[in-house]
Order: sequence, then structure tokens, then C-alpha cells
Amino acid sequence: MGTLVGRDAERAAIGRLLDAAAAGAGAGLILRGEAGIGKSALLDDALARAGDALVLRTVGVEAESALAYAGLQRLVRPIADRLNGLPAPQSGALRVALGLAAGPPPDRFLVAVAVLTLFSDAAGERPLLCTVDDAHWVDTPTIEALAFVARRIGDEPVALLFAARDGEGRPPALDGIAELHLAGLTPAAAVELLAGSTWPAPAPGAAPVAAISPATRDEVVRAAGGNPLALIELPGGFTPGPPLPLSESLERAFSHRIARQPTPVRSLLLLAAAAGDGDLAVLRDAARSLDLDADLLDGAGVADLVRVDGTALSFRHPLIRSAAYQSAPRAQRQAAHRALAQALAGRELDTERRAWHRAQAADGPDEAVALALEDAADRTASRAGPAAAAGLLALAAELSPTEPDRSRRLAGAAEAAWRSGDTVRAGQLLDATDPAADLGVRVDVTRLRCLVELRAGIPADAAALAVPVLEEAAAKDPDRALPLMLIAGEAAFQAGQAQAVLAIRGLMERLGTPTQPRTALLARLLVQIGRPLGEHDQAAIRGLIDEVAALDDPDLLVRMGGVAGRRGDHATARRLWTQAAARARQLGAAGVLPWALLNLASDDLARGAFRFAEMHADEGRRLARETGQESLACHHDALLAELAAARGREPEVRALAAEILPETAARGLVHVSATVEGARAAAALVAGRPEEALDALTNLWTDALGTGRAEHALRFVPDLTEAAVRARHPERAGEPVAAYETWAEAVSSAPGRALAARNRALLAPAAEADGWYATALDRHRGVDRPLEQARTELLYGEYLRREKRRADARPHLRSALATFERLGADGWAERAAEELRATGETARRRDPSTLDTLTPRELQIARAVADGATNRDVAGQLFLSPRTVDYHLRKVFQKLGVNSRAELIRLMLAG
Repeated sequence: MGTLVGRDAERAAIGRLLDAAAAGAGAGLILRGEAGIGKSALLDDALARAGDALVLRTVGVEAESALAYAGLQRLVRPIADRLNGLPAPQSGALRVALGLAAGPPPDRFLVAVAVLTLFSDAAGERPLLCTVDDAHWVDTPTIEALAFVARRIGDEPVALLFAARDGEGRPPALDGIAELHLAGLTPAAAVELLAGSTWPAPAPGAAPVAAISPATRDEVVRAAGGNPLALIELPGGFTPGPPLPLSESLERAFSHRIARQPTPVRSLLLLAAAAGDGDLAVLRDAARSLDLDADLLDGAGVADLVRVDGTALSFRHPLIRSAAYQSAPRAQRQAAHRALAQALAGRELDTERRAWHRAQAADGPDEAVALALEDAADRTASRAGPAAAAGLLALAAELSPTEPDRSRRLAGAAEAAWRSGDTVRAGQLLDATDPAADLGVRVDVTRLRCLVELRAGIPADAAALAVPVLEEAAAKDPDRALPLMLIAGEAAFQAGQAQAVLAIRGLMERLGTPTQPRTALLARLLVQIGRPLGEHDQAAIRGLIDEVAALDDPDLLVRMGGVAGRRGDHATARRLWTQAAARARQLGAAGVLPWALLNLASDDLARGAFRFAEMHADEGRRLARETGQESLACHHDALLAELAAARGREPEVRALAAEILPETAARGLVHVSATVEGARAAAALVAGRPEEALDALTNLWTDALGTGRAEHALRFVPDLTEAAVRARHPERAGEPVAAYETWAEAVSSAPGRALAARNRALLAPAAEADGWYATALDRHRGVDRPLEQARTELLYGEYLRREKRRADARPHLRSALATFERLGADGWAERAAEELRATGETARRRDPSTLDTLTPRELQIARAVADGATNRDVAGQLFLSPRTVDYHLRKVFQKLGVNSRAELIRLMLAG
């Protein structure tokens, strides 16, 4: 459609992308602009400049936007033979997603990882260029997978080019990918393009192109507004008149050209436009049922409208397809869809497409068609296409003859939209349901509304929504009520709503007997979660732990780990969270993985494994944001603030607090806000400002008592006690210390009992403190909490020095200093060194571990390799490409000074 006049800057930008990819630094780029602005021409130009690169291309088709992975099927067809070389879980997931095999629905992230690995493997021989035209019409699962790839190809010889139309909305999945906006050509470039263009024959009655006067030419330039396609297409049939929106002008120009075709050709163009996928075999079958000869599309008279390539037909421009479809009467469009549905009958892999065509052919509500759409949605969801399933279910709701079926299908569509990450669409679908729908639908709708608020909104709103529905559903429909109860309970806890927590616990007593095995297990788990501390049933918990571990469900494993941890069984909790993370990685379940990583990071922090805490929290934060779980991302940020405080990095704590607290306040995440405030107080304590720390921690304790959240505030009591004593206000710690001691005994927490003794030592008269410190240190032995043990030794050493027992103080201070330095707790190490100098001994600084030089991602890869995983295994676990893992592993070897995996394993074990 003409030369690329006036696009030197855009061609240069694309050239830089191609050159960087050829050098192994891949990236993605989105070309955005109005219809006809030259996006497709730039993609074609990029393909022509790709040299010996492997080229993959796909085009979005509006008619296929509801069909999961339709775009990806076309894209990977040239390299489908490489599927066998993928790791088995990835190969299986991608085959199911593409409809090449049957199987359980794979997680969308596992499918995306499989595409990443497939591209990485294909680019191992030569660079890879992937182009996606009309990305605004590509099905959401395909766009999500390709966007995932685009964000992870920085170490790959892969370039991804997307072209999308203005005004169609930017798919959220494409956030973070560079964008190049195409403006109109300058007047000079427009005239140059006009001068070098060859137009199609003019419309009947219009002046020949050669007769266009300079004045008319100038009017065409003004009317086109710098749009290259308009400049090429309008002059042949240009008639002066009032200005029209550009896409309307262009579509009208194409409509004129289509209108000049014979009636059979127009009917065939309509059929092709309705079909969307361009499969000639299907088009021929449909054409026969309408007594049309599909060979007419091979004629020279339509060569400027469509092109036939082997077994596929495509339109020269999306607006031609739009014009062919929109210019036809509705009855003819319905007839075309009816013929296509008939042609697709019996094709197993085209069930969804056939159902969609039947829906487009329907004259009104039709339960048979709605059922077919519902069945197609189930098939689509089983291929990890929740966004496409949402579209099919919404269409099924439109065609439902009865209100109950309409609301039920809308609720299903909303669920699918939420699982695809489209929170806005999910809310719109939920709003369209009938408030007076039957109980089952209302429970499903409420559960989803609560889940949206819990993960991406305001948790307090979730609990308020849930309680009224649960009051009715608890006894009548326990299988549906249980998941809602679990979500509501978590939301009430996160929001610090003590009354809502109590109300939900009360509703548990009215819960009927579940009939499904999983919900029956959930019921027993919920009972243990809801029981007050000290009233737990250890035998029941042990039985639950065994059942949940055998079930290997990552969501249940995380929850069960929380029950074990809350009751002081930290070893079991960690085992369950580790199993949950491993299973989530195996399934590609990127939605639940950041939840498991949060718990692992918290346990790492408690055990003094700071490098691993940062590693887990860093990955968890990225995945939480990538899966739309902003509230969970706040939890990871808060844990990083705690970690920075433990390391004595107060500026980092302040920066994180300034970033996190406004968002946690807006979302009502009171526990997360409290965690961040506690981290700020801990940093002040390490920095030697106990008065500031005491005021902040006292406020946290008072607020917690006033809102019934004392259990959560217990974690701050050891810091509060030390701050009170150092600020010379020990009386302010009396009530918190008593509550902490009661809790530690009730749950039989070994770490808690050690800290309870330390609290007593701090508050005790000098004559009794020695005994309490000895008790605390005795209780610390065998408990994997080195930071707290070192802090106890530091406090004991300080006490002994004040009592003029310098020789007795030194061993404790030396031990504390060595532990702080080993952990990287620099602030505490400085304080221990200062105390040791005060006893007359000079402390020697320990050389930092070489592991400290690794970034969180490098450490993660090194740890996985040390556990025996291959590079391809690591890539699958961490949602990276194999080449990215190779790149980071080379840096690990260089930083650590090792030359083999065996050396790395030994170093990791020693570190």
C-alpha cells in the first residue's frame, strides 16, 4: 500500500529493537495509532528487514477475540515441531492450551512459561522476530502469554512487535512494555506519498485520479489528516463534503469498492469477514450451502481486497473486513454465520467457534444456543482461557430465556473475568446479575465480590458484604458457604474487624454438613483457624496436616501452614509452605505462589536467613503485582521493611514506609500498616532512639487492644519491652509483657517462651535478672531463631557490664557480635561492637560472605542449582527463559569465584 514515506524515526526505533535482539538483548515494542496510520506497513517493513531471523506472525481477528489462544495457534504453527523438546509440564500445558491434547486445565502462567521456553529454544539457532498485528483484537490469553514473554526476554535474541489501534483500550497485560505512538504524516510527506501512489479504479461517476487538481489534492491531504491509508484509498472516490471521522471515511471508501463487486463476490466477502480465521476449507463448505462459488475470491478483481495464500484467506486491511461485514444487512450477516456454524459441525476442535457463530445467527433468546455457548466456555476454560470463557458465558447470558439462567451465567462469566485478571469487567458482569437471584447464585456473586475486595480492593468491604449472605447460606448450602466464609474471615482479619471475625466464628456453629470432600476438609480447617489460641485440638490438627499434605493443593497447604505456625509448630509450618511453593511452581500457579513465598519469607526473617527472606519477598512482590494482587504485594513490601529494620538500614525502612503506608491506608490493610509502623519503630530502636520506638509501639499496642487485635500486636512486645527499659519507662511494658507470657504458654511456642523470659529479665530487679537471662538463653537453645538469641546475649552482656562483670559479659557480647555479622544485621552488630569495646576488648570486623554479593534473583538461581535442578528446571520454576538462567548463573560463578556446579553446591552448603 505504498512506500514508507515520512517514517524514518519510527523505522529507526524498530531498527534499534531488531539490532538489540540480534545481539541477544530482546525486548517488546507496541506500535499504537489510529486505523490506517501505517502500523501494519511498519510491521511488514520490519519483517522485510529481519534478514535471516526466524519470523513468526499473527493477526488479531475480531471474530476470534472470544476464542482462547486462537492467535497463539497461528503464531507458533511454524515451530510446533519444537513442542516435544519442552520440559514435560510445559509441553503438556501448551498442547492443552492450543487444543492439541486433552488434559486438566493448565495455569495460564505455565502456558506463558512454555511459550517463553519455546521462543528461547527457537532463537538458539538464529534471532526470532514475532509480530502481532491488530493486537487489540487478539484473544486475551494469547496477549497475556506474549506480554509475559516480552517482559522476560532481556537476555534473549527475540524481538516482539505489537500493533494496536487507538481507542480500543490497552490490554492490562501489556503494561510495562515500551510503546511508540504513530502520528500523522506531515503535509510535505503526505503530498510525496500521494505523488507516488497508484490508486484503484475510481468509483462510478468520480473523476479519474489523473484529473485531480492541486486544489483537490490539497483538500485530500487535509481530509486525510496525515493518515497514509486515507491518502492512498480516498482519492479514487473522493468527493468534497463535510469531514467524517477518519475510520468512517476509510470504511466508506472500502465499502464503495466492495459495492462495485458482483453480488456473489460481495456475499463471499461477507462470509470471509464473518469467518474471521480465513480457513479456506471452512469457507468453501459454507459457500456451498449458500450456492456460492468460493473460487471467485481467487479472481483478479478482488486481489486488492483479499489475498489467498495456500489454505488461508486474509483481507488486505482490517478495515476491508469491517466494511464487508458492516455494510451487509443484518439478515445476510445472520445467514453467513448460520452457514459457517453448519460448516463447522462435527469438527471437534472448532466447537467453541461453531457455538459463537450459532449465537451470532440467533434472532433472540435461545436456550439451545446458550447451552452450546456454556459448553464451549467450559472447554475454553479447560484450555486455560478464562478471559475467552468469560466472553462466551456473557453471550450465553444474553441469549438465556429465563432470569435465573441469565444471572447464573453472568456470575460464571464474572468468575472467569476475575481469573483472567480483568477486575473491571468482572465487576460489570456482577452488577448485571439479579439481586433477587436464587441463593446459590447470590452466594457465588458475593464470594467473587469479596475476593475482588480482598485481593485488589478494600478488605473491610468484603466482610460487610459476606455476613448477611452467610447468615442465610451457612445452613442451607454449606458447600457454597464455606469458601465464602474462608474469604470473609481472612478479609475481616486483614481489616482488623474484630466484630466481623466474631460474627463469622458464630456462623461457623450454624454451618450445615458439606457434601463435597474438599469442602468437608475446608470445614475442619476453618474450625481450627477460628478457634482461639489455647483451645486448639492438637490431634485434629495433626490429622488435618496429613490430609492436606497428601492432597497437595497449594492453597490448602498455605492455609494449613498458617494454622501450624500460629500454634507454635514452626517446623511443620515451614514444611507445608515449602511444599505449597514447590507445588505452585510445578502447576505454574502464579496466583497462589506469592502467598506461599510471603510465609516462607516471614519464616526466613524469623530464622535470621535474611538473604533468603529478601529472595522470597522480592519474587513474591513481583508475582503478586503481575497477577493483580496489589494487597498481597503490600504484605511483601511490609516484610521487606521489617527486613531492612533487622539489618539496621533505617533509610531503606523510611523509604519503604513512605511508599507503602498511603496504599495500605487506602485499602484498609491495618495489619500491614501495623507491620510497617513496627518496622519503623524497630529501626529507631536499633539506631539508639528508644523513646521514639516506645511511643510508636505503645500506640500500636493500644490501637490493637481497642479493636480486638491484641493477638497480632503480640509480635511487637519484645521490642516494646526493650524500648521501655532503655527509655526508662519500664512500667509501660507491664501489661503487654503479661499478655505475651500468657500467649507463649498457651500455644507452647518455644521461641515465644524464650522471649517471654527475656522480657522478664529486662523488667526484673538486678538481683533476679541474671536468672531470667539464663532461662531465656536456655530456652533459645535448639530453637532456630539466631537473631533473637543474639539480641538476648547482647542484652545479657550489657546487663553484666553494667554490673561491673566485664569478664562475664565478653563471651556473650562476642557471641552476639559474631551472629549479627553472620546474619548481616549491621545495626545490631555496631551496638554489640560498641558494648564489647566498653568492656576493654576491641572487636574484629568479619569479612562479609561472598553470598552477600548476589542479587535476590542470582541467589535464587544459585540455590536451585545447588539443590540439583538443571538450568531448564530452574527456568520453569522461576518463570524465566533458560537463556536468562544461563546468563545469571554465569554471573553467579563469576561473583563467587567458582568454576563448577559441584563447587557451587559446596559453597551454598557452607554459606
